[in-house]
Amino acid sequence: MKTALVTGGAKGIGLAISELLVGDGWNVVITGRDGDAISTAVSGLTSGPGKAVGKVMDVRDRASIDSVITDTRSEFGSLDSLINCAGVIIRNESEVLSEEDWETVIDTDLSGVFRCSQAAFADLEKAKGATIVNVGSIAGSVGIAGRAGYTAAKAGLEGLTRTLGLEWADRDIRVNAVAPGWTRTEMVAGGIKDGRLSEAALTSRIPQKRLAEPHEIATVVKFLMSPESSYITGQTITVDGGITINGNT
Repeated sequence: MKTALVTGGAKGIGLAISELLVGDGWNVVITGRDGDAISTAVSGLTSGPGKAVGKVMDVRDRASIDSVITDTRSEFGSLDSLINCAGVIIRNESEVLSEEDWETVIDTDLSGVFRCSQAAFADLEKAKGATIVNVGSIAGSVGIAGRAGYTAAKAGLEGLTRTLGLEWADRDIRVNAVAPGWTRTEMVAGGIKDGRLSEAALTSRIPQKRLAEPHEIATVVKFLMSPESSYITGQTITVDGGITINGNT
C-alpha cells in the first residue's frame, strides 16, 4: 500500500484529495496547523480501504516538517507521494499591503512547498515512481487585484514545479502542479456569504457557468500521481472551467 502526505489536507481541495486517495487504498497523512480540523477530517475518512492519520505541521517550520516525515516513515515504511496543498490568502491593495502579510503568504504558499519537497526528497527518491503534486491557482498566470502576495507565490510555484521536475526526473520523481480556478471551498463560500465575492459575477465569466467542486480538482491530482501520467513532469494543468481562455471578459 502506497503512502501520501497531503499538506493542508483537512479542508477544501486538500480534504477532497485525501478522501479520494483513502478510497483508492492509499495511506494518507493529513497535515495542517489546526489540530481540531485534522481530527475531524481523519474521523470522517473511515469508509475506504486506505488509512488516514493526522499530524499537526507548519509548512513554515522545517523542524515541524522533518518530524512529520520521520513519523510517516516509522508508521508506514515509505513515502510515495507529496501533495502540497497548504496555502493562505491575505487580501489588501498593494500600496498598503504590509511586509509582514506579504512574507506570510510567500513563506506559506511558495517557500513552504519548497521546504516540504526538499524535506521529502530522500524518501521519495527511494520510492519507485514517486510523485509531487503542487496545488497552485489560476492566480499564477493572471492578475487578481488585492492579492499581490498570492499571485506572486502561485506564479513562483509554477516555476518551482518546472525546475524540480527537471532536476528530479532522473531520480524517478515526477513533479507537476494543478492550477484550479474558482472552486467551491470554505474560503470561497465564506467570501460569497460575507459579500466580498459574488457567485453570479464569477460564474458569468466562467464559460462552463459554474464553480468547480473540490473533487473535480482532486481527480486531476490523482491522475498526476498515477502511472497513467508516467511521461508527464514539470507541467501545470489548469482546471478552471475555461475562465483563463475567455477573451470575452
